[in-house]
Amino acid sequence: MQKPDWLLPRPPFELTPEKLDAFEGLWQSTNCGESIDYHLPYPKWQFLTYLCETKEFVLHGSQHSHIDIVEPRQAHDTRSYSNQHAIYATTDGIWVIFFAIIDRKRHPGMSLFNSCLQIRISADQLSDPLYFFSISQPAKLQKAWREGLVYILPRQRFERENAQVIQGAEVIFPHWISKETATPVAKLVVGPQDFPFLEQIHGHDDEKLNRLEAADPNGFPWQEALES
Repeated sequence: MQKPDWLLPRPPFELTPEKLDAFEGLWQSTNCGESIDYHLPYPKWQFLTYLCETKEFVLHGSQHSHIDIVEPRQAHDTRSYSNQHAIYATTDGIWVIFFAIIDRKRHPGMSLFNSCLQIRISADQLSDPLYFFSISQPAKLQKAWREGLVYILPRQRFERENAQVIQGAEVIFPHWISKETATPVAKLVVGPQDFPFLEQIHGHDDEKLNRLEAADPNGFPWQEALES
């Protein structure tokens, strides 16, 4: 499977010994359940990715700043996996920031569609993460993003979405759900400046997108609906 042009590759990320020590020191200094006092010179998405790669955590993005217990809620999506009554989380430090900063409170009619995936290259090798992001064009023109929170949750009660075969290649999604409540281990404040693809968020025509998706459910990302 050749990478489509519309997929964005993750920025370079190397977990150097110095970065590893800094991330581990910050994590060890964080009290359970509290907000992380982030003062490191590294992007926050790298710290979040480190937590998921080295510890048994998943990440949940939210606009709510005081969540003591994350509860399952009914999602609304055309895909059955993404349309369950569940907590949705990810193990990708960039994808979660997108959900944390998109201001759906101020833009309740906004729709968004997006993806984060890896392609299996060989039996023991995956591609780096690849991304796509889009929101309703009117909301994009109004810069519908704001500060949000990433909640760090124990992974034990979460299950990962099954891999899929697309165009003959195995595709893996860092997409996790739980039907049970979860208590955050910690939380991290993030803002638009922490999202590395802010300028690459597409805008789409909702009516056209709905029509194209109904006609071709497998046509993601329905590029004719994109306006920018």
